[in-house]
Amino acid sequence: MSLEITLPFGKKNNVKNLVFTILTNEYPLKLIELTNIIKKRYGKSVTFQGVRKAVMELIDEEVIIKQEHEFLISKDWILETKKTMDSLYNEFSKDKKTTKRTESISGDISVFTFNSLKELMNFWQSLIDDWYTKGIFDYPMNCHQAAHVWEVLLFPAEEHKIMTQIQKKGVKCYSVTTSNTPLDKHASKFYKDIGIKSAINTSNNSYDRSYYVATYGDLIVETRYPLELVKLMDEFYKKNISLENLNIKFLNEIANRKCEVKLTVIKNLQMAKQINQSIISQIE
Repeated sequence: MSLEITLPFGKKNNVKNLVFTILTNEYPLKLIELTNIIKKRYGKSVTFQGVRKAVMELIDEEVIIKQEHEFLISKDWILETKKTMDSLYNEFSKDKKTTKRTESISGDISVFTFNSLKELMNFWQSLIDDWYTKGIFDYPMNCHQAAHVWEVLLFPAEEHKIMTQIQKKGVKCYSVTTSNTPLDKHASKFYKDIGIKSAINTSNNSYDRSYYVATYGDLIVETRYPLELVKLMDEFYKKNISLENLNIKFLNEIANRKCEVKLTVIKNLQMAKQINQSIISQIE
């Protein structure tokens, strides 16, 4: 779910769109795997038959193909779509540039590219500040899921301040970490101590290791760390088992390492609620 792509398959959160979105990140998958992911990750009640029907329709439309008992997106469909999108882009995006500013977010989906985790996190923080400063909480929820909450180690004072202020505004906060090292346990306790409902739900799934997502009201912010950063971050957390001997220099080097990282910002209340439901279900 690192990027929700709007396609002519009906409503954004219907089964066909969810099947397509999942297959853009993980493939090939069996019908039962697709069904389980839709239920767990999107919090959507679906049946095996309903997913099968959506998959068969996508096959008829030549969007996805079947390989034995598994499914994936058709490369031919991707190439044809790319040609169309490239043509539209060249026509409508001449002399236009995307800036990495909160004000550049428009429409339902925006994708931003950064050269390091530090750059990405600085921008992510600006989104939180903007959301908090406006103080309009029609849907006062903040949920977060990550393999490691490394910001707690680098910026504990800042994290404590902003999360405490958000809760004072009446926002309910939840956090799930998918790793169980001593430092991850420290981060979970850090959040619990300031009133955030937090839990560790260990996962070795490659997608869960790279996927970071948070919701702020109807705003969804998500990213997938490149494989090289996932490995370095896991290495850091395995080697550093106590706060007393923490190698902050190495963590800073990871955060500042030159590597392209994309951040997706989605404004969609229904999807935010689905993500929240999935995260909260792992805590309560």
